[in-house]
Amino acid sequence: MALFDRTAKHLARGPAVLFPADPAEAMAEAVLSYDPAAGAQRGRFVFRNDVQLQGPVTVAPDVARQAGLPAGLATGYYATIVESGTGRPRLDSLKWQDAERLIRGLAARLGGTVHDEQPPMDLRLRAVVYSVQPSLPAEQVISVLQPYVHSGQLVIERDTNVPDAYYLITEQEPVFLVAFWPSRVSRSKLALPPPALGDLSGKEPCRWDLRTKFPVATAIRETCLQVGGAALALAGRADGTVIDTYGFPVGKPEDMLPRRSTVPPAPEAPRGG
Repeated sequence: MALFDRTAKHLARGPAVLFPADPAEAMAEAVLSYDPAAGAQRGRFVFRNDVQLQGPVTVAPDVARQAGLPAGLATGYYATIVESGTGRPRLDSLKWQDAERLIRGLAARLGGTVHDEQPPMDLRLRAVVYSVQPSLPAEQVISVLQPYVHSGQLVIERDTNVPDAYYLITEQEPVFLVAFWPSRVSRSKLALPPPALGDLSGKEPCRWDLRTKFPVATAIRETCLQVGGAALALAGRADGTVIDTYGFPVGKPEDMLPRRSTVPPAPEAPRGG
């Protein structure tokens, strides 16, 4: 794909992921993992969360210098957002957050470099278990997760604002906090299920959110494996699916490990359409 001025502007603005060479096969596999129903249209991938991935784009050295892009990176993909094609429109700010998560997730999996004129989001290590099965009693959830918790006995704390929602906490600060949200929360525009769930996303799944305080890009191996193992154990009991911080499915604890991904600091600037 030729790099026209408009494309160069989008690539320089970001969010974009850059590579020394196009990881075409691996990119296609990652895209379908992110959204099994992703469509390919004229040099872009179209996702159900109103995010599009444009590319591959050839990055000429002179264009890279003019755009302020890192040297030695010849191919790039950048994300854009579109108007919702469904009856569930969302704020553009939420779509841009999905776009950045996608780009950073692709960089983490494929060894790319992130370029974005916006300061990076504060993304923390987390794993979310989605399930359409009747909700497990909280006591059963505790029995599954307790072996992965080393900070005391898990106890239930009910959410006073959301009926049926609850938290699992310990007296000492845990590696991860568990929050349960009933299926009706999936109707909220602020908490739509991710495209990676495929057809499951349209069935209003409930979810268990395993949250940590650790930045996802620098979390240590032990913590990543602990959170991933706990989430997969719960998914096995609830016939669920585990989704990571970036919106990609998790099939084994090692999928939670950070890869090489850089987000160069940049001055803050307003994001345009």
